[in-house]
Amino acid sequence: MAVIEHPLATNYHSGRHSPYRVDLIVIHVTEGDAASVVAWFSDPAADVSAHYMVRKDGAVVQFVDEGDTAWHAGRVHGCTASLVLERMPANPNGYSIGIEHEGDGTHELTTEQRAASVALIRDIANRHGIPLDRTHIVGHREIYDFKTCPGAIDVDVLVAEVGA
Repeated sequence: MAVIEHPLATNYHSGRHSPYRVDLIVIHVTEGDAASVVAWFSDPAADVSAHYMVRKDGAVVQFVDEGDTAWHAGRVHGCTASLVLERMPANPNGYSIGIEHEGDGTHELTTEQRAASVALIRDIANRHGIPLDRTHIVGHREIYDFKTCPGAIDVDVLVAEVGA
């Protein structure tokens, strides 16, 4: 799987400052096109980033190194993700990898996007020893229920495909 590197100059922390190892993958939807995401993540006033974005055409863009902390899931409210609940008050950004998916939030992934996302999740899980289950792969709204993210992306189906 080819990854396009687009390192950010801002909106992340160098290193991981968590008592927990990386063992959570958080699925997001961009609610905008790829170009707008690049602009938003590059804006110092945005205070947001993710490790990866999977574009509709299946291209994978990496913004933040997995050894660093992206700012994608740090607010917790109405949480149903068991790992996050067990570890409160630890910030989930410290032990998670964030994957954005280009889209408007009202559609499922494209065929190319789904294939790339499945491959990326498997690759991340292999590197970090992350189980391929719903405890360790969650949608953003399972951490922060004020968001609808990841929109129409069915995380259950995605996890089933990753584990197949």
